[in-house]
Amino acid sequence: MDIEQLDIEQLTPKVLKAHDLQVKLSQMLAKLGFNSFLGKLLRTIIYHKEGSTMFKAWRDFLSIRQKHLGNTFFVVDNALVHTDHAQVKQLMQVEPQLRGNDIGILKVNSPGYMLNYPVSLGMNGKEHTSIRAIFQQAIPDPFEAATQLGRYVDEFLSEAAARGTLHIGNDLPLFMIKILHQLVFELSLCDEEIAASRVYVAGIALSTLPNFVTRFLLASKTGPAIKHRKRLIAKYQTTPKWPAYAETGKQNGLSPDQVANGLFDMIHIAGTAGTSALMGSVIGMLCLNDALRAEVTAEVNRVWPAAEPLTGDRLRQATVLHRAILETARLYPPVRFVSQLATAPGEVDIGKQKCPFQQGTRLLGSIFTANRDGNRYKDPDTFSMDRDFSDLASWNEGSSERMCPGKALSIELIKVVCMHLLGRYQWEQFTEVTWNFEKVNAFTPNDLELVGFSAIDNPD
Repeated sequence: MDIEQLDIEQLTPKVLKAHDLQVKLSQMLAKLGFNSFLGKLLRTIIYHKEGSTMFKAWRDFLSIRQKHLGNTFFVVDNALVHTDHAQVKQLMQVEPQLRGNDIGILKVNSPGYMLNYPVSLGMNGKEHTSIRAIFQQAIPDPFEAATQLGRYVDEFLSEAAARGTLHIGNDLPLFMIKILHQLVFELSLCDEEIAASRVYVAGIALSTLPNFVTRFLLASKTGPAIKHRKRLIAKYQTTPKWPAYAETGKQNGLSPDQVANGLFDMIHIAGTAGTSALMGSVIGMLCLNDALRAEVTAEVNRVWPAAEPLTGDRLRQATVLHRAILETARLYPPVRFVSQLATAPGEVDIGKQKCPFQQGTRLLGSIFTANRDGNRYKDPDTFSMDRDFSDLASWNEGSSERMCPGKALSIELIKVVCMHLLGRYQWEQFTEVTWNFEKVNAFTPNDLELVGFSAIDNPD
């Protein structure tokens, strides 16, 4: 018996016993009140007790409960998680949606880390519609900006070539922070600011702790990050594009600080954490799959001849690479969970039990399991570009209000990076490509490094 199997056998009774406690909690909340003092206290205790297990082994945690209880069950703060594709798709497309101040499965219990502004995913009603209007204004059309994106990417990769190495976990998030500030604000951050933003992104999980913990017990860690956010919020309001954003915000009832904080979260949470993770996964797939890399390289050389500028039309012609990105996003979605709140109490079948849930209960959709649902995808754990990606869950697909406004930019920016990597740069070797499926944060092959990385003098 191997170690992994032994761990699963040890974890299974623990995970199922904890769910029995969740069922009892659901019955207690029906009597005590979901948002009563005791109700909130019990949910908080269970959240941190169960979270300590789930956040360290989330995939095994979900698979155990799904195997033994079905496609719907309680997790963390008595939230109801849905795991199959049909459920997750339905959950995403419910309108109107009521959201809590959450980042997927993570609850923002320390709003001070966000300067006491809700993350954009936690906004509702007119406020939510208004911030999305700001995002639509701020996010450039990647096809119109293709040449500009190409310049930024070439500059980034040239710096890596000068070092002789490109490190996925270290370099890609810094690049995303830098390029998104340039695209959204025409703002060039110094190296110290970029590094501080990277620390802020890496510390997002701190926002799940109680406010007094982050403000006092962990002040040495959170204090510099919060000060950095405050400084950038002020700096945003001095940039060339700011007056247009502020005016749109004013027309939609948003204060300048609401606009600036919303754009900060768009850049640092969705843009940097999400896109850099998927970018790393795509690069990892190109390293692992020789046939895929050869096919994409041939396409890049065909649609983007040497010395020609990169244009929107050339991006559109890179269809093999486009499908490779979509399939990688299916297998390795940078966002794990989508979340909303129940607008009315109800009852759900879990295993052989009928369990109550209350208004305000978090309803979670597990994007990872939805994307690997065997009822939706044939051989779901196998990489295949011959699939129907029309309702891929990775960007909250569909025409609903949940669809990611940055989807096109995310995909095309990854495409620009890969086209440069395969058409304009080379590497002698790469280190091991592995994905960590245990930690609940966005996963990517963080330890992957392209060694002997250099520019091709005369690309064919």
